Amino acid sequence: MTDTDCGAVAENAGGTSPAATDLSRVHAEIARLDAEILDAVNRRLALAQLAARTRVESGAPMVALGGETDVIRRYQDELGPRGSLLALELLRLARPPFSSTYRTR
Repeated sequence: MTDTDCGAVAENAGGTSPAATDLSRVHAEIARLDAEILDAVNRRLALAQLAARTRVESGAPMVALGGETDVIRRYQDELGPRGSLLALELLRLARPPFSSTYRTR
């Protein structure tokens, strides 16, 4: 994140102490970003499920492992080792409950 990404960060870069930061504004910005992230994740899940249905209807496997590997690599390159965990969870969320990746008791 750069100093221009968030007003509070830019204020701190200008010499004010972190204690002077208006935490309610920071928390409001985090909540706004969380809403954007959730919206983007829901759109991604819908598109991934559409892609999986389309593959199955055409006779291909539901999961494109090469594509999933590319997603994991992209997240890891951008976010570091923990980025791969985020990618794996997004991929898991997109799979239907009957997939072999879900274990039921």
